[in-house]
Amino acid sequence: MTRNILIIFLAALVLVAWDSAPNITASEPSVSTDALAPPEPGQVGNIAQGKLVAAQCAECHGLDGARARSGVPFIAGLDQEYLVRSILAYGNGVRNHGSMNKAAHGLNPLALADVTAYYASLDTPWKGAVADERSRAVLQDHQARADAEALKIGCISCHGQAGRYQQGEVVPSLDGMPLEYFIPALNSYFNGERNNEMMSLFKGRLTPEDKYNVGAYFAARSPKISVTQEQGSPAKGKIAARSCAGCHGYDGNSLNPHIPNLAGQPQNYLVKTIMDYRDGRRNTPLMQGVVQHLNDSTIDDLAAYYARQRPESQLHKDISSAKAFSPLADGGRIAKVCEACHSDTSNREFPNMPRLEGMHVKYFVSAMQDYQEGRRKHVAMSEVVSFLSDTDIEKVAYFYALKNPKAVPDSGKADLETGQLLSSACVTCHGEFGVSDDPAKVPSLAGQSASYLVSATKSYAQGDRQNESMKDVAIELSDDDLAQIAIYFEQQPFTPALTYLPDDPATLIKERCSRCHGDKGYSTQPGVPRLAGQLEAYLIVALKEYQAGLRQDPTMIAMASVLNLLDIKAIAAYYAKQ
Repeated sequence: MTRNILIIFLAALVLVAWDSAPNITASEPSVSTDALAPPEPGQVGNIAQGKLVAAQCAECHGLDGARARSGVPFIAGLDQEYLVRSILAYGNGVRNHGSMNKAAHGLNPLALADVTAYYASLDTPWKGAVADERSRAVLQDHQARADAEALKIGCISCHGQAGRYQQGEVVPSLDGMPLEYFIPALNSYFNGERNNEMMSLFKGRLTPEDKYNVGAYFAARSPKISVTQEQGSPAKGKIAARSCAGCHGYDGNSLNPHIPNLAGQPQNYLVKTIMDYRDGRRNTPLMQGVVQHLNDSTIDDLAAYYARQRPESQLHKDISSAKAFSPLADGGRIAKVCEACHSDTSNREFPNMPRLEGMHVKYFVSAMQDYQEGRRKHVAMSEVVSFLSDTDIEKVAYFYALKNPKAVPDSGKADLETGQLLSSACVTCHGEFGVSDDPAKVPSLAGQSASYLVSATKSYAQGDRQNESMKDVAIELSDDDLAQIAIYFEQQPFTPALTYLPDDPATLIKERCSRCHGDKGYSTQPGVPRLAGQLEAYLIVALKEYQAGLRQDPTMIAMASVLNLLDIKAIAAYYAKQ
């Protein structure tokens, strides 16, 4: 958008909204007219005045537009038109975010012009999205490595021999912890922000170089999952963890090196830490606000969930490697845990188990999440899937979706005409002959094991699976009618769902994203945001909001609708590293 168009647009806003919009005053004194900086070419509004308004944005975005707070976007240097459009979207409800909706309603048009001009004028480099790569360099330096090896001796007596922290102790794993978090955390014990008698013994014994070297030593180590305890429900913990995902990541692997990983940490340590924040023994307002209302049982659940997640280190992730993107191979390895029941021999040993081959990816993922979150009740399934991250589940889904289905065992003879007549209540949703017209939401029944169909239908009738439409139908069926229907569907030809293998991230980005957002995310189109260096967590959330229709942009909705979680995470990781 040109400068003239922006001026006309904002002038119109002034005429329409000035009387009703409240005036925004910055937390600092107003500056005189002589001190006001002129706008940059192609911008409207005053940059100096915008900096004063930006004081209200600084808590999340920082005055430099690049504050390292996970889930908050990098806005320094973004196109002013895009910033204006985004804030207006929060103001009129097209985008939904409590803090941003409130902030947008409080901006009058002149303040909007000023604050967007200010942030658009910044050229702040982003440094927080990727863990400190210098850790590798430290370990390649012979003397630095020797120093780190000597210093770590004082750490592993509590944090574990050979990098394996002691079972049951309330001490964290240090392996894979980024320097950006490690050093401030270490200093917090020395300056009194955290109280720990053992840690305070090291005060004055470590130079800044010592802290850096020992931190780099642990940062470059591959993290390992802890031994979990019996208390707590991982399924309930996953639900409770939704409020933590913006900072600590969806599976406890933080996308921001200033915020610690929770995945794989010792369960007892997590319980103690959360309780310390809740009860005021640790003083971090952001954490206290989230956990202050948690009871002990919910804390046990959260700790059980995070302790079971696979830990990842930013230093060990590299999506540019061809080896890093192999969803089918990964899915096959993870699916080994499924074969104990869903065997690779046509389910002959376990006739009550469903066919997984050819199942639609989205339906498979949804079903597994139902087990994780308690909407489907099955003790063994809930336990098995509690260990899987969302991307693990998606990889397994692709593995099975692309496998050739095999014939299920014959459950016996039945009156197929009667079965077909009785199935009329089923085909409305599940499709003619049991082949679903929308397998992403409603599964096909054709070719499934009759004993499994009977078992699953009774689960809906008993409330072990939650679906009101299914429950209403299931409770009306007699055992004999249900058996007739099940055998009828079992003998119908199975049609696997159409499945497309996820694109290689590099190809996906080059052929789709770069057309609008520019090479490596450096957009040159007015109104299109720069993605280069943007916060990874924010990009993931934004794409998911387009998928859910929470953001209204026809082009982005169309692009996002065909992406799976593997695609979304790969795209976000790529742009965050630019």
